[in-house]
Amino acid sequence: MVAVAILLASFAHAVLGQVPSAAGTARASRTPELQLSGMRLTLSPADGHLVVIADGSGRQLAGAPSDSIGLWSLDLSPGNSPARITAAEAGRFSWRRLGSGALELTWDRFSCRASTMRVTATVRARRDTTTAWHIALAGIDSLPVETVHFPRVTGIASLGASEELAVPQWMGQRAREPRRLLAGPTGKGRRLEWVYPGQLSLQAISLTAAGKGGLYVAADDTLAYRKQFALWGAADGTVGYDVVHALSDPGRNARYAPAYAAIVGVIGGDWFSAAERYRVWGTHQYWARTSRFATGQSPRWIRETGIWVWNRGRSNVVLDPAAQLQRDAGLPVSVFWHWWHHGPYDTSFPDYLPPREGAEAFTAGVARAHEAGLHAIVYMNQRLWCVETPSWTRENAERWAVRERDGTVRKETYNVFDPIPCAPMDVSTQFWRDKYAGIADTVVHQYKLDGIYMDQAVLSLACWSPDHGHPVGGGHYWMDGFRALATDLRRRGGSLPLGFAGEGGGESWLPDLDAFLTLQVSQERYIDPASGWEVLPLFQAVYHPYAVTYGTYGSLTWPPYDDLWPEKSRPANAMTLLDIKYRQQFLLEQARMFVWGMQPTIANFLPEQLTARRAEIDYLERLARLRYGFRHWFQEGTMLRAPKVRVDSADVLMSRVSVYAARLGGATEARVREPLVLAGAWKAKDGRVALAVASISDEGQNIELRIDPRAYGLRAGATLVRYGDDASRDVIGRVGREAMSVRLSVPPLRGLVLRVE
Repeated sequence: MVAVAILLASFAHAVLGQVPSAAGTARASRTPELQLSGMRLTLSPADGHLVVIADGSGRQLAGAPSDSIGLWSLDLSPGNSPARITAAEAGRFSWRRLGSGALELTWDRFSCRASTMRVTATVRARRDTTTAWHIALAGIDSLPVETVHFPRVTGIASLGASEELAVPQWMGQRAREPRRLLAGPTGKGRRLEWVYPGQLSLQAISLTAAGKGGLYVAADDTLAYRKQFALWGAADGTVGYDVVHALSDPGRNARYAPAYAAIVGVIGGDWFSAAERYRVWGTHQYWARTSRFATGQSPRWIRETGIWVWNRGRSNVVLDPAAQLQRDAGLPVSVFWHWWHHGPYDTSFPDYLPPREGAEAFTAGVARAHEAGLHAIVYMNQRLWCVETPSWTRENAERWAVRERDGTVRKETYNVFDPIPCAPMDVSTQFWRDKYAGIADTVVHQYKLDGIYMDQAVLSLACWSPDHGHPVGGGHYWMDGFRALATDLRRRGGSLPLGFAGEGGGESWLPDLDAFLTLQVSQERYIDPASGWEVLPLFQAVYHPYAVTYGTYGSLTWPPYDDLWPEKSRPANAMTLLDIKYRQQFLLEQARMFVWGMQPTIANFLPEQLTARRAEIDYLERLARLRYGFRHWFQEGTMLRAPKVRVDSADVLMSRVSVYAARLGGATEARVREPLVLAGAWKAKDGRVALAVASISDEGQNIELRIDPRAYGLRAGATLVRYGDDASRDVIGRVGREAMSVRLSVPPLRGLVLRVE
């Protein structure tokens, strides 16, 4: 009983925010404050705004003495006056401490327009140095509230020269100079917003510094309600943060309370520490428990893919080269197939049928590919209908297109050579789901394809059409609609081992998609490195055992040009070999895929590369074979923190070209500083640990890996075995009890695996 009493007291202190000292208790009675182990949060007793977020050392991370807006603000529908209502406008503010230790905050007595409104927020301490925030609006019958900004965290202080911002934009991005980024081009500050679900693959952002930790913000929404996570910079160099919650049916609500909490807390480490924290929560949610990959529902051929070939055009330039690469590599090859369809790319969707080479030739090509052991998925954009197609008018597609806030059809233009707009279709409507699934039915049953690449699937939009059968504005109808489409596609496919892939990464899509195209592994080809963003494997760090990720723009050629596009725009260099000076970029992209646990991919592969670019193809194949032999780690395993590597870095020359990028002017190359050897760490389901190492240097590299046995859960005395991509195996040492340095000689352009046995 004594032990139980001690445990309960400890729990109350850590979780319920009770301050242990008498002085602390007295202060808490006068000030709305939560004191956690490792975090202190103080709000203003006068108006409830955030005054202090401090870490365990007392260092203030955010907060301000005053705030002219307050802890929240509301945006009303356009045309209303006022356009915004803020917490600071309340005629009365009060707060109290609940029996659980949480804080309850209340604002009321607003001006005449909002005289009946009452806003209540609760802030509750959690066990992991975070706090959970809820807000509820009552008496808003006469107020067309469209969005709620809550919680507003202002005065986020600089963490110094090593500060970095990590955002899970699909695969993940990091800004090493976030203050400069948020200051904007004028230095006066700008606001950056990311939409969830879709643009953000998961619900957590971190702002940290090496050795110092920092802020961790998140949400625990399991139903994929539409929201935005935002950061803004101010002219004084400070930064602010809020979550923008989108209401369904603005103006028709008497009450509103999000069905999830916003999370604000302190993290002791870096971006990977934030990923580990989020992983604890995210991998216990339904999307992980029902993930197609984790539950074994994904087709076997996707799980056993050794290399993806991403080619475009007719079957002779897509399937035949893939078959040759499969023979050369000695691995199962799968095909990611664009430009197979009847009309030109990005201007003719969804009029995909018949295939551009004719149904008979196309079907014969697919049959030959199957005889060779290949599998292929074809491109079908999941949401676009191009508005100049005959079917747009014939089928009255405009009726089911996504509507903007002003009632107009949303239009998006992608093709820079023939800028015909397309309209996103509302996936929550039966009309669009039937249209898309009907085409897919023909593709898999008549043409015998192995699946569909559903481009732009891992995105969501707000639709304002009042007659599509869903709430307008916010809600979770987009994800509900996609799930209904995915269910229909599987039903139509029957027992066929079909694979469906989507663009980017997204936790909400894990139960419905078999693979995710994480192209950011080669983002320098389409995003200027000068933007301040660099790629991070955030999605893999959280969800690798639950999702197959693949893909790269990584190519040894100039981009292809669709032969159905205007002839006058055709570049002379389409599909010709890139200058050899860019080869290290290709090597870097392949190395990233290897150490980040992705299925290897090559874009725009032609048989001539087997001779003209033999060294680069050898590199791809060696890493692919090494990965394939260690799939328990690099496909099914959990990502661990990469070991620190002591190695030289070099400027890698990047070609700034993709299908559209740099075609109409602008810089065609850039330089990025990168280590000459990349590394990653993985834990198999049975607990065994392996490290991945890949050199992108034409010269041998002597490196030093710093390995902490405790961080990896390694047993003292375990054997450290080096496996080479040439099938070599060498015992190189034993694991000690303390952190150890492992010196390795990495041959030029080779990959290694260090396995703990």
